[in-house]
Amino acid sequence: MRVRSLRGQLTDTNVHRIIVDDGRATHGYIVREFYVWTTGASADGVYAVLGNQYDMVPGGNASDNRQIAWAGGAWGTATPPASQSFQVVDPDHVIVRDLFIQRINSNDTANYLIVIEPRTLTEDQAIMALIKERSQDDSR
Repeated sequence: MRVRSLRGQLTDTNVHRIIVDDGRATHGYIVREFYVWTTGASADGVYAVLGNQYDMVPGGNASDNRQIAWAGGAWGTATPPASQSFQVVDPDHVIVRDLFIQRINSNDTANYLIVIEPRTLTEDQAIMALIKERSQDDSR
């Protein structure tokens, strides 16, 4: 199984585009893992959402079909610091175009790592994936 990793930093809470589209409609990706963390000292932790459209609902909202993964972690200020983290990835998605990421409620810079797996699609599967990416609403 071939995998590809995408990584970077988020310094604000704006939605950021991560380019994975290679121009071939029958070439898609499945997100397998999604991690976020911070090296800052904020006890609030860091949280992020991953989606397939720029105009996804702000923040983490599982009722928005355009959001496909959520991750976060909180680190306490005690010594040694207590920590907890989570990642939730919807297994029922195929990314044909680009990914979008948004940091939620953190004062610190967020690091992210996304592990994706390439998929070859039939033309019918590609059409269905594109429809699903639009959250079944092409009026946007």
